[in-house]
Formats: sequence, C-alpha cells, structure tokens
Amino acid sequence: MVEVELKFQIPAARRTALLKALDPKKSQQIQLQAKYYDTADRQLARHGVALRQRLEGTCWVQTLKAAGKSHIERFEHNHNLGELATPPELNLDIYNEYPEAWAILSNALGNQFDQLQLQFETDISRTLRVIEYEDTQVEVSLDIGQIRTQHAEQQVHEVEFELKNGSIQHLLAFSFEWVKKYQLWLDVRSKAEIGNLLAASQRVSPATLSKEFQISKKDSASKTMCSLIAQQMQHLLPNIAAIADQIAEQEHIDQAQLALDQLHLTLLLFKDWHPQLSDKWAHQLAAFKQQFEHLQHLQHMQNSLAGFLQNPTTTENLAKDILYAQEKLANLVKSTQNVHHYLELLMFSLSENEHASPDLKTAAQTTLQQQYKALQEQMNQTNITDFDSLDQLATRIQELKFSFPILTTIYDVKNLQKYSKALNDAQLAADEYQTLASSAVYIQQTELEASDWFVLGWLTAKQEVYAQKLLEATEQFLVSRKFLK
Repeated sequence: MVEVELKFQIPAARRTALLKALDPKKSQQIQLQAKYYDTADRQLARHGVALRQRLEGTCWVQTLKAAGKSHIERFEHNHNLGELATPPELNLDIYNEYPEAWAILSNALGNQFDQLQLQFETDISRTLRVIEYEDTQVEVSLDIGQIRTQHAEQQVHEVEFELKNGSIQHLLAFSFEWVKKYQLWLDVRSKAEIGNLLAASQRVSPATLSKEFQISKKDSASKTMCSLIAQQMQHLLPNIAAIADQIAEQEHIDQAQLALDQLHLTLLLFKDWHPQLSDKWAHQLAAFKQQFEHLQHLQHMQNSLAGFLQNPTTTENLAKDILYAQEKLANLVKSTQNVHHYLELLMFSLSENEHASPDLKTAAQTTLQQQYKALQEQMNQTNITDFDSLDQLATRIQELKFSFPILTTIYDVKNLQKYSKALNDAQLAADEYQTLASSAVYIQQTELEASDWFVLGWLTAKQEVYAQKLLEATEQFLVSRKFLK
C-alpha cells in the first residue's frame, strides 16, 4: 500500500522525443477520467490527502492517497468498483476494513465525512509502458490532458516513473538517464494539489516551511544524518517546484534558500556521520545556493539603498540585475545538473546502510568540539581591518548557529539559555556584516556617478560597526561557553 514514484515536467521542445522513446506501438493507451472529492474548506488537502474515483478503461477505481515519509513514497489504497453503467457514488464504507486508511480519513475529516463533495475533475490520456532496468521494473506513464473545475481549466503534460518491482536506487538511476536525455525537471506537486488550487482560484500553494528536527537518541549517527537530509528535502522540493514553474512568491524563494543552507551545512558539518557521504554534494550545493544569496543581496540593496541613490542609471541597473537573477534562478533550479543532485540526495536519504556508523552521542560531541575549536582559531586570526578574516569568522558563526540546537540536544547540554543568547547575538551581527559586505562589493563593481559615491562610504562605515559587534559577540560566546572540556 506504499507507492513509490517520481513525477517530472517535460520541456515543450522534448515532448515529441519522449513520446517516441515510449514507442506507442509497444505501450498501452488508457483514457483516465477522475473525480476528486474534498470538503468546502479543503480538509483533505490540508492534511496531504487525496480521495478520487477514476474511470480506468471500463472500470471505476476509488483511490485514497496520503503523504509518505518522503516525496517519492506515499500511502495509496485502491478499490475496484467494477464496470458500472453510471458514475458511482462515493463509498466510504470501503475503509472500515482497512484501519490505516480509516485512520488517515478520520484524522483529516474529524466528523465532516458527510461534507465531502466533488471539487474538480481530470481527463487524462495516458501512454503507459513497463521498462526493465537492471533487475527493476519501472512503469513509465506519459500523461496528457486537463484538470477542470466548473470555471477553470489547466493543461497537463507530465511523465511519471513508478517502481513496480525492484529497488528504489535503480528507480532513481533509471530516472537519471531520462532527466539527462529529455531535460526533465522534478515536480513533487500532485494533480490533486493543482486541482485544489484551481478550484480555489489560486496559482500556487503556500510556501513549505522548515520544521524543527526531532532527534531520536536511539538512532545511529548515519540514520540521523539520513533523517536530516530527508526532512530538508521535504522542505526544499515543493518550494523548488514553484520556482521552476515560475509561479513562486518571495516566501517560496526564501524557504528554498533556507532549505539549501541547511542541506549544505548538514553535508559539510556532519560529513563523518555516514560512511557513504559524498564530499561533492556540499561543494555542489555551495555553488547552487550562491545564486539565491546573490538575488537576496540585490533585493536587500534595492529595499535599503534605493532612497539614497541619486543617479537613476544606478537604480535602473540594480532593477535589471534583479530581473536577470530571478530568470537565472528559475532556469537553475530545473537544470539537469541540479535535478540530478535532488535525486542523489533523495537516494541517500532513503539508504539503510548502518555499516561503520559512529555512536550518535559521540559523533555529536566530536562535531561540536571541532566547531568550537575552528571558531576559536578563526577568532584568534581575525582582525577588524581584514575583511576576509571577518567574513570567515561570520561563516564559522553561521555554521555553529545551525548545528548548535541539533548537537546540544543529542549531547544533553544543560542550561543552554545564556549560550544560545550569546550565539544568537553573534549570528545577528554576522548576518548584517555579510549583507553589508556583499552590498559594498556590488557598489564597488558598479559604474557610479560622483553623486552616489557617498553610498559606498555609508556602507563601509556601517560594515565597520557590525564588524566590531561581530567580534564582541563572538568573544562573549566563547567566554560563556563552559559545557565542553
């Protein structure tokens, strides 16, 4: 009852080639007409649940789906209603014999079972073929059609890879080849999600937010690492999908950047926790997230400096740079290289290899000691007149701010309030310093009129103020720290 599948969007220029690769003569053609049900206030959708009835060939099938532990796994229950002369009524009595399905519905609906009503319909032409890859069977489904409400319609043109038999790793490896050949981009949004948006006259779902990571101290370091990556991918991929589809709001961009930052730091700082961790991932993510940071700095400058700039050419160039950065980001998130990165990280997060995994508490203690030592050494090397050393100090603070709540939970550090406050003060100063430093570099590279040179002076002065705050706050944290020997 667990379905494992990946869904991709197909660039218009590659759709014909992909259809030829499926070879319609060797494929099965199915017409799928489906009706999706929910309450008026979308209680099922709010809980990540979809309930539909679908005409598959000549038979009606009622399906209940719910979110799984990752974006490629989900609960699915299918009940064949048989060949019927007229469309069936919704039948919830089916789930009385299936406790897991009934629990999913009850959790989502409470006592609103009688409030379910038709929300939207889909009409899909599916070209389906099962392809053997290594010792795995992958069902490839090309879906072309429409999602409709009474007042709106949206086109569908996507391909799904479903694991029918074999390993998830082979499913992902199979997907690698198709992504590269047809420039597919990963889309974790379901037809149910798109249909619910259409029914509500909305373009995009709210941004997916970060969740506090819950540590299980019984797990090994490697399993904890995989769980961290899995949760961060759950945070990243829905926001990435909105950006790739060019319907993202600013919050989607901000949350995608936060997820990338956390992924990068997890891979960088906890790299000794799992024997199969690839060093290349941290380097790849570092380059990827730089584009998010570049856009963020440009937007910050537009918001904070626009009122100071007197030369309209400087202002216009800044606006053009922001538009270019947004366009580049939309292309970058669905690039073949980055889609491969997503799939590799998903594969890693689902791995169950416990070989040579260090004890979790020992790993956390060692990592925290290493980070503190690196911060102390950087502090000793930092000079307020040396911007490069200040930037390195700010980076060490950002790393510790991310890992501190995770590691100290495992390490059982008591009375953390004073340590956390000192670290938070240092992190705020580091944030502001790095933003000002980036702005100053941008302004220095811009052809300014004489009337705007004062802006650079203003930025430099503020940068020096926050450099001093960074040094003072870091020193205070290092002094307050008493929990490591």
